[in-house]
Amino acid sequence: MADEKTLLVASQGQDKLRQMLAEIQQSEIITVKGAVEARRMTAGDGYALAMINAPLLDETGLELAIDIARRTTAAVILLVKTELAPMIQDAAMEAGVLIVTKPVIPQLFEQTIRVGLACRNRMLLYKSENEKLQKKYEELKIVDRAKCLLIEHMHITEEEAHRVLEKEAMNSRLTRVRVAKQVLERFEL
Repeated sequence: MADEKTLLVASQGQDKLRQMLAEIQQSEIITVKGAVEARRMTAGDGYALAMINAPLLDETGLELAIDIARRTTAAVILLVKTELAPMIQDAAMEAGVLIVTKPVIPQLFEQTIRVGLACRNRMLLYKSENEKLQKKYEELKIVDRAKCLLIEHMHITEEEAHRVLEKEAMNSRLTRVRVAKQVLERFEL
């Protein structure tokens, strides 16, 4: 957590929130006052946590929270007045935004941050697994295209095409995908 940053978006109460955050986690805290600046700062995905103290100078804060939650992997926590929470909780929950009501109860604040970061860590595991599966899927598509070309040009069965790719991969000490790419280069225009 030490190498990832926290974004604090607050037009008021910055110092107190910054102090509370610093007591809970050891990451660098970047503070901005408005939504426009916050959107610019979160153009990449380098924040572990985005804390938004609503309302902001240029919007309510809910729109920003939803936007950051949809565009990044940051845990997003929105601080709102207690009486506003019921009105926005459905939209916030649907987007994956956690709500903390004001006045802030320190134990609940800390617990919400920890839950948000734990959910983020779990999401990052799923994202990593998804990327691995996407890569595997793309590799399978390449191998299948190569098999189809072998079937078409060599007039062999799918099983024979599979064996040709496997044998060539073993003999040349290349991956099956690399051999399949060579087949594609050879037969495709």
